Amino acid sequence: MPLRSFRTPRATDARPQRSPHLEGVDRNDHDHRSVPALINPRAVRLVEAFKDALARLRDEEGLTFDDLNAVTDLLQQMQTATGAPLALVAMPLYSELFQGGQDGYTPSDDVTSPTFIPGSPRIDNPGTLPMRPDEPGVPLVVSGRVLDGHGQPLADAKLDIYHAANNGDYAGLYDDGVPRYNLRGHLFTDADGRYTYTTITPVAYADAHVMAIDKAVEATAALGRSLYRPAHIHYEVHHPDLIRPWFGEIYFTGDPVIPVDFVGAKIAHPALQADTTLHEDPEDIAAHGFQGPYRTMEFDFVLKTRTSPDTITSKEETA
Repeated sequence: MPLRSFRTPRATDARPQRSPHLEGVDRNDHDHRSVPALINPRAVRLVEAFKDALARLRDEEGLTFDDLNAVTDLLQQMQTATGAPLALVAMPLYSELFQGGQDGYTPSDDVTSPTFIPGSPRIDNPGTLPMRPDEPGVPLVVSGRVLDGHGQPLADAKLDIYHAANNGDYAGLYDDGVPRYNLRGHLFTDADGRYTYTTITPVAYADAHVMAIDKAVEATAALGRSLYRPAHIHYEVHHPDLIRPWFGEIYFTGDPVIPVDFVGAKIAHPALQADTTLHEDPEDIAAHGFQGPYRTMEFDFVLKTRTSPDTITSKEETA
């Protein structure tokens, strides 16, 4: 996801303001009465656990205060260069920790991507994502099913679908002349839980603003990563029977960028990688209405509903 797309407004007045309801109240007396009621035990435990983890890194790995300063300085540089929220900039440090998949279901990020824009147009099923007449890229026909833990189809599941263009930019995030919902749309599965749509094949990309930061280049190299993200398609899946909506990205099997993904090599879980087939037969190409070779990809979502078992055997385990 191109971080330069996120520009956050600066506060015009950061001066602290005294709450009106405290006027005329002795501050010390007020603080003594209210502080115990404001304490959040979970927050206290999390901070203590975080400090304990840092202490272990200090004692076992030689972590220093300068190390922490170097990390926070780099994150601040990236945030300034891209305008992205700090939590997004820091995702490469922790995103792999919160990914699901241990229960055999299709792993979910469980968070809405900052590249998501609500209100995308509905397309037919089968249908085509909105795109410019001269949209660069190899056509891609994507199909699959949305299933529950018993292998039963989820009819009328809503799939929000979107991905970056060939230059790595997501439409609608900043003023670049690209239609707001370019390569963005949603559809509903049929009675068999099946979906089919046509788009263009995404490609790997890197953010030019981050690549211009020398320390970012050095840090990713030191971690055995690159500044590139592998090609992927974003999905949000909604259905009344789901315990929670599904949020995540589907990747392409064999993408050489996956092992050195900027966000982390484990983000592209094997269960999130789909095979593609290149079609080059002229008659086949003409029959599908394309001007040149095209690709096909099939991916099934297996999602937990209120009646699904807690765990299932994934395709990777049975292969």
